[in-house]
Amino acid sequence: MSLSVPASWYEFDLHPATRDDNIRRAVAARVRELPELAERRGDLVRALRTMAGQAWDAGAIYCGCLAEEIEGIQVSATMTMAAASLRGPDGELSDGDPRAIAAQLKPKRQEHPQDTWQSVRTVEITDVGTVARSEGVTALAASSGRSVRLVSMQTFVPIPGITDRVAVISGSSPTVELADPMLELFDAITSTFRFDGVGTRA
Repeated sequence: MSLSVPASWYEFDLHPATRDDNIRRAVAARVRELPELAERRGDLVRALRTMAGQAWDAGAIYCGCLAEEIEGIQVSATMTMAAASLRGPDGELSDGDPRAIAAQLKPKRQEHPQDTWQSVRTVEITDVGTVARSEGVTALAASSGRSVRLVSMQTFVPIPGITDRVAVISGSSPTVELADPMLELFDAITSTFRFDGVGTRA
């Protein structure tokens, strides 16, 4: 499976044994290109380590990260790919058809400006076909006990020839004030998804 992110994003190996070195190399290369980032080298490394660790813990086989300042706003985002099981805890196999997956996802209306929301639909990806998608603003519990609001998109793609797993492309960002452009960005990146062999984790 492959995904293409903009050149300003960081891409690196997620494995815990190698990712820290890869992140340091990626940040060093970006600082050479943009010397004005030198004073933020430590912040970038820490932010990317956190995002890579979260992606690995979530079962991702790929991670691309954005961490930069845009018009005075600190912007960060993560795109991941994972192969998720369609079997429930009892071993029963769920229907992997995109329409069936979309029917299992729960839309949520936004009741007030600070409320969470989720829309659910099917969309078409060129050369891939019909896929299920959820997008919106969610609230996740943080280690501090407080909740963190995230703009997020998840796209569920059937894997050709495999009935018990589905590819999941996820985009998330804490930059909720830019929710609409972030969702447009996640959609554009997800549209680059292609099958070129199914990724695995060692």
